[in-house]
Amino acid sequence: MPAMESSLFFVERGSSMPIRITSYGIIAGAIALFMFSGVSKAGRDKPESPEEIQKNRTLTMKTIDKAMRRIRVLASKGQWNQLAATAKDISGLITRIPELSPEGSGFGEKSRIKPEVWLNFSEYEELSIKSSFAALNLAKLAEGGDSGVMMRSFVDLAKTCRACHKPFRKKKKKRRK
Repeated sequence: MPAMESSLFFVERGSSMPIRITSYGIIAGAIALFMFSGVSKAGRDKPESPEEIQKNRTLTMKTIDKAMRRIRVLASKGQWNQLAATAKDISGLITRIPELSPEGSGFGEKSRIKPEVWLNFSEYEELSIKSSFAALNLAKLAEGGDSGVMMRSFVDLAKTCRACHKPFRKKKKKRRK
């Protein structure tokens, strides 16, 4: 039976194991838990703690990063439908970034969010919207299957991500040996 694929989730059926869930399945599971387990504002009796907010923002950013890497792989294989679905997933995650960045959630050693986010929050939101639309545009072009146009759109999406990272994200601290 051929492998079944769905955006960030693969279930492969093979001779060695009845069902194998890959790292993309783990990513999809984390997204599902995050979005539907009551971690979001809707349906919660008490507001999230700053620690929970920061953890969810970090998880979202890491999921976007992994999905962007996956797009490159899918493009190299010409898997346009899966690429389109992944780009749509990215768009949905990007739209959540401003709500995952309330003032006071940028504390501690691990946080890379700069205080400039809250000084220029409307710009931060606008950049999020631009990135989300760039991801949707990538999805639309991927459905057409034109690799040249689609790759230019991927570069545009990456540029919109960097446009937000540069003013609003701290550089990674170098690890000491």
